[in-house]
Amino acid sequence: MIKPVNGKRSFALRFWAYGKREYLTLGRPDDGWTAVMAERELAAVLCDIDQGVWQPPAPKPEPGRDPLFLDFASEWFAAKRRELAPNTARSYRNDLTNHLLPFFAEYRLSQITISEVDAYRQQKVRETAALTAAIKAGKPRMIEVVDGRGRRYRRRERPLSNRSINMHLDLLSQILEIAVDHQLIPNNPAKGKRRRLRATKPRPVYLDSAKHITVMLEAAGELDRDSRSRTKGRRAAIALLMLGGPRASAAGALRT
Repeated sequence: MIKPVNGKRSFALRFWAYGKREYLTLGRPDDGWTAVMAERELAAVLCDIDQGVWQPPAPKPEPGRDPLFLDFASEWFAAKRRELAPNTARSYRNDLTNHLLPFFAEYRLSQITISEVDAYRQQKVRETAALTAAIKAGKPRMIEVVDGRGRRYRRRERPLSNRSINMHLDLLSQILEIAVDHQLIPNNPAKGKRRRLRATKPRPVYLDSAKHITVMLEAAGELDRDSRSRTKGRRAAIALLMLGGPRASAAGALRT
């Protein structure tokens, strides 16, 4: 269906596509649109629908509604951190500050595409390869870090694992999903397995036999017998944790 709309003689199309009614604004006569051109556009759209290749145009961000990733991510973290455990909040802050923001900070949300997400992943893979090669060559890269007490010290920069890079992408996806919910972007370019690296699951640490438990208790007993150690009772504490079944916090609160 073709008709002028909003009293401004603007041509628009109304049609069905894939079981859904669609509305597509074309333009005004002042822009050069005519009824004949609109009929041709409708015919082209219906042909594309028949072939299954038509896609609705992505909505354009409203003025002032396409913020920088730096601003949007900062606002997201400020609100989200109230819901997070302290360790999770520190992890998110580290991933944002040291990894995602240096790459995406100056991008507007609409500029973060699948290509940009893939470029970030590839950059991290190259950085990891360079760090690994430097360590093997005996020339590790040193960085300055600050611990939880505010103390600064230098340590060797560690290469990122595939799992760590995937965690960065998961955080990016989590942030961009909120942008989708608020209709700031039409879809989430960081979503999906194709954006992730292949990563092996960490091997679980557990004691699955009496032999393992015995070795653990014997080692704790040797530490207790060490005259240089000021801490005693390791064997009893470990035996309680492994055989008694209390929570670690409850066992740690016990006093002898």
